[in-house]
Amino acid sequence: MREAAEAGDIAAMTTPTREIELKFLLDAPGAAAVLAALPPGEAAVLDMAATYFDTADHWLRRNGFGLRVRRTGEERIQTLKSALGADGGRDEWEWPVPGDAPDPALLATTPAALPPGAGLTPLFTVTSRRTLRMVEVDEALIELVIDDARVEAGDRHDAFLELELELKAGDVAALATLAARLSAAAALTPTGLTKAGRGFRLLAAGGQT
Repeated sequence: MREAAEAGDIAAMTTPTREIELKFLLDAPGAAAVLAALPPGEAAVLDMAATYFDTADHWLRRNGFGLRVRRTGEERIQTLKSALGADGGRDEWEWPVPGDAPDPALLATTPAALPPGAGLTPLFTVTSRRTLRMVEVDEALIELVIDDARVEAGDRHDAFLELELELKAGDVAALATLAARLSAAAALTPTGLTKAGRGFRLLAAGGQT
């Protein structure tokens, strides 16, 4: 029985979740307008800091993966994400870790298992003040996030405001429905640029890729 339970735990850790979301850029007045356009409800506000890692030759990025350790309060979560799929979603693996450094052994249970002898190094950080609301649309549940964020890579930085709408349950069409409603209240600019993409762009500008 114990062996079966352990096997179940491992399967749960190595089976990715599917992240399906829409992402937009907006300004501070737009962020306020988006929140004002939502049904009444309480928002959670979180301060977060994430460090992104890769090998010296960016093996993870070249193979379509991104790796970070995010700190929220005392919690540390290691997250591996794949590149966007044809359906606009991407696979995501998450594990709690004890500190700010990733555990490479966890990657061995995923398609991003590192080559023998490869080590991980920190590349850039992302700090953000996150405002989060759960919104119901047409029987679907959507996580609405506004990140007031800053990416830092060496002496270079990039500050931005970002809106993310992530489907948690229900029909994916609800994402477009909510986006259309919010677009009537604020100027939203669709973007496919991830936080990791911003970090690598800063590294490239500094001649570090």
